[in-house]
Amino acid sequence: MISKIKEFSKTFRERIIYEFAAHQCDCEKIKHVEFIGGNLVSANPYYEFTEAGARKVFVDPEQIIEEFGNHTAMYKGDSDKLCAHYILSLAPGEKLTSAEWLVAVNDFMRGLGYDSSTKYVAVVHRDTDKEHVHIVASRVRLVDRDPGSKRAALGANFQLVSDSNDRHKGMGAARAIEHKYELSTPKTDGWSKELPGHSDPAKDHAHIIRGISKDVFKASNRPRTMAQLVDRLAERGVQIRVSEKNGVVQGISYRLDRLNGRWISGSTVMATKLTWSALQRNGVSYSPFRDNAKLGVGIGIAQPATQSLNNDGALFRVYVKLPKQTKELKEYVRKRSIRMNFYSGDDRISTCLGFNVGINYSFRKLKKAEVELESERKRLEDLLRQTMKVVEAMLKNLFSLFEVHVDYNSDTSDITRPALKLSVGVEDNVLVQDAEQSIHEQSLAQLQRLAACCAAEPAISELAF
Repeated sequence: MISKIKEFSKTFRERIIYEFAAHQCDCEKIKHVEFIGGNLVSANPYYEFTEAGARKVFVDPEQIIEEFGNHTAMYKGDSDKLCAHYILSLAPGEKLTSAEWLVAVNDFMRGLGYDSSTKYVAVVHRDTDKEHVHIVASRVRLVDRDPGSKRAALGANFQLVSDSNDRHKGMGAARAIEHKYELSTPKTDGWSKELPGHSDPAKDHAHIIRGISKDVFKASNRPRTMAQLVDRLAERGVQIRVSEKNGVVQGISYRLDRLNGRWISGSTVMATKLTWSALQRNGVSYSPFRDNAKLGVGIGIAQPATQSLNNDGALFRVYVKLPKQTKELKEYVRKRSIRMNFYSGDDRISTCLGFNVGINYSFRKLKKAEVELESERKRLEDLLRQTMKVVEAMLKNLFSLFEVHVDYNSDTSDITRPALKLSVGVEDNVLVQDAEQSIHEQSLAQLQRLAACCAAEPAISELAF
């Protein structure tokens, strides 16, 4: 369990509204929070009902805000640090019942010096992969006067709960709660920071992706479509993959574009912002015709624009001419058009199936002393064309009865209506001596997946290049 302390404030309204997810924009987050209780008179502010089979949840925290305000008014001192905000967070996969959370909160608050004369309220949030509780408290408490004091007859004496050594007192209380409920103990170097030795790489990546996504959506050019989302996140090193059934997108996952990157579901990264449905509720529109190619529906991974990637490469448009529209061919395309985003176009002379082939290289530019710029450019151009020869040979085998044409001058705007996008990624340094063989092998691996998608014969493993 990790304990956190937020900066003290003068008023309670904003803290309580956040704690109870009472902002107008929290209509989805509110479904993932639960009132636990605390030391207060006000009742549960949540109320809900079912409408047309959907659960509707509402909250009215005004009574609680008023109760805290009235209690704080009894303090006549000079300090404006009246409102405290604490957070207790469990490790991924750990959970407590509502009753256990209430006991844990009471134990934690007593460990910090709060007693029956203070006010605090707790709410559990389950909108991230780590279940956690927010505690908003009034630091005002009743203190007994010294009977021998000349001021003993002046009435009640309200002071603030001491914040001396709060950090260590809170950590000590958290360790006791862990022992009581057999929770894991994180290794920390502060109030809340987990050290890498005890962190889950997948969850660390989720935190990074969440931060990148936040920056992307706060930017002036925030994504308004799913296709734009793919490009914006690709620019920041985040990949997207959607899951689909019969051509209908069911969910979305994210991955950092690095060797140890892992696919993490949108609900794990941030349930209220980055799931497939939450994205659309938050203003990212989806059109199958416009976005499926970029999302990689039927391929398995999103395909950002070439200029969104931190590498060098090119985009080619490949057309397979079909001299005759047979009934069998129409049925073949129709069955695969939804699942694989096949597109059949008619140029009035012949019918074509279109493919977008993106080839991207990630390499280190050599210093001037190592190679002249012109020869380097020429080498890259040769590698691109050699790779396309592999692709062209593969497609000619897949569609042996038809004409295959490679357009070497396609523009990225051609990507809007692809049948299937083939991404040939090459991670090796293109200037090493055996780069051609490496490119050949990696391209062939990509084309094997294309052959599997097309269910073509003969099998790619039987083809010789």
